[in-house]
Amino acid sequence: MSIKMNITEKFELSGGITVLVCSGYNPKFSIIGKQFRLILGDEIRQTLTISGERKMLNQQANLDQKAFETRDTVELSSEEAQSGEWLLVSE
Repeated sequence: MSIKMNITEKFELSGGITVLVCSGYNPKFSIIGKQFRLILGDEIRQTLTISGERKMLNQQANLDQKAFETRDTVELSSEEAQSGEWLLVSE
């Protein structure tokens, strides 16, 4: 079964970690260590491996969103992430 999540935000942290905030996460599935394609429409930009989940401190709104981290270089600008059009789709 394919997992699809919409990317809503991107943060680059020190140490080469990128955090992607996503909506549409289904907690029934473990995604840590899994590979996901970064997709817009028919365009597959790259494949990423999710290395962990970050806690979203003081999360009062957007409770359907989760923050996931990767050590891969993410070829997505903050503006593209904020568009809400990009997806992470499991392989």
